[in-house]
Amino acid sequence: MHNPAIDEDIGRIFATLTSNGKEGEEETGKLENEEPEEFDVYTEADRITVVKRPEPEAKVIDAVKPSEPQPYVALGVMTVSLLLILYLVTSACILTFFPPIVTVTIIPKAKVITATGTVQLPARQIPPISLSESLTVQTTGRGHQDSKSGTGFITFYNGQFQSITIPAGTTLTGKRGVPVITDQNADIPAASINPPAFGYITVSAHAINTGSNGNIAAYDINSPCCFASVIAKNPETFTGGKDERNFQTVTKSDIDNAASTLKATISDSMHGAITAQVKQSETLITLPCSPTVSPNHNIGEEATQVKVTEYLTCSGIAYDSTSLETRATQLLTQQAVKKLGTGYSLIGDMQVSVKHATVNRNTTPPVFLSFTSTGTWVYAVNTAGEQRIKHLIAGKRKQDALHLLLLVPGIEQAVISWGDDSRLPKDIKNIHIRLLVV
Repeated sequence: MHNPAIDEDIGRIFATLTSNGKEGEEETGKLENEEPEEFDVYTEADRITVVKRPEPEAKVIDAVKPSEPQPYVALGVMTVSLLLILYLVTSACILTFFPPIVTVTIIPKAKVITATGTVQLPARQIPPISLSESLTVQTTGRGHQDSKSGTGFITFYNGQFQSITIPAGTTLTGKRGVPVITDQNADIPAASINPPAFGYITVSAHAINTGSNGNIAAYDINSPCCFASVIAKNPETFTGGKDERNFQTVTKSDIDNAASTLKATISDSMHGAITAQVKQSETLITLPCSPTVSPNHNIGEEATQVKVTEYLTCSGIAYDSTSLETRATQLLTQQAVKKLGTGYSLIGDMQVSVKHATVNRNTTPPVFLSFTSTGTWVYAVNTAGEQRIKHLIAGKRKQDALHLLLLVPGIEQAVISWGDDSRLPKDIKNIHIRLLVV
């Protein structure tokens, strides 16, 4: 059954609750996101009970507790940080106190200049000097000798009063038993009565057998032969009989090789002999020498050794070397200026060679020297030129700097030791010029 009193009490309670809520907001201000309080209302017969609902108990959710950083990890991070700071500081100091140096290698233009001329200089002629050297060497030629018969003459004596003819081919044998044979008919005249004398004739003959055995001695044949009252004799020794054999001979190479060895030896001796005649301020020109080679055996002659002697006669001209160098330098410099213009300088030593020397005793000085002088001339980059080059390329990019360098007269090539195409230092103190002559 509806009870009006209860309704009135409920309305009053809600009014009170609403009023209290507003007052609280005015005093403290409403907090955003603040949860409203909740109440439970109970009615029992004539009684109404209002109870504040308890706040739900907070639930604790288990969470993983973050692990604390280990000590060595922190130490590593600190070390890396310190090293990075040290690197940055060091790099800054190096760049401040030791700025990068760029090296520019320049190859200047170089030309070889040659000049020829004739100059008349004071000089004197050194008297001729003659030397000789000998050398004996073994022969290397090979010769062969066939066996030959000994040859000679037979004289026939005729005691008959009539002439007698002994035909060619008549064989005679002497005391040594070597048979010889006549080469001609022997027409022996008759003997004379008053005064008494044998008729005689001499004909050629040779040993029948070849070899040195056929060289019979004189009168080896001395006995009657052929006819009564006829005697045959060999009044001279037979010669030319030879045995077969091989032997050594002199060859052209034997003489030439010995002469070549002698030439080196005698040339050194001659140079020393002539040089000894030259003063310290003079230079020697050796005039053409007259060599002569003389062997003691001719080419093809049988010999086991040959002695070769070389004779050498030489003379020379001594001239003042300083005067020649001065004249050669003047001529070469004139030639260089004519071909290259100014700005080039001689590098290294000038080479002067005398091609011909003429002595004319009717002139003063008496010696004419034809010479050739050669030298290398290089474009000269002096201190002022280096400074101009440094100002030209300072602050430029590498490729632009190279292009500018090649436009400079006298520069053949250029190399810049710069790692990339960044700009070169603006301070010319940091640019180093290096000249390279090739």
